[in-house]
Amino acid sequence: MTEGIIIALITAGFPILATIISSKNTKKIINRNAAKQSIFSLINDDKTDALYGKMPSNYQNVLNEYDIYHKNGGNSYVTEKVEDYKKWYVAWEHQHIDK
Repeated sequence: MTEGIIIALITAGFPILATIISSKNTKKIINRNAAKQSIFSLINDDKTDALYGKMPSNYQNVLNEYDIYHKNGGNSYVTEKVEDYKKWYVAWEHQHIDK
């Protein structure tokens, strides 16, 4: 009798556990992709503003989104883009604020 109960619990518990794990992984992927899209959009907005002579205003937001991206398993491609953006932003600041 006990053996049957254990088998029933395992049979019922495994799909539930698999669903929980799958749900957490899916949430991580969704958060990572949302942060990635936000990063690229914010960088694009800043570069567009700079073309029109406006001060870029999304630096801290890019870094915040990058933290979310990285926390959710982000890869080196976006890291490279964020590092390029940071260099661009610092150079832009020096050209326009130091004057």
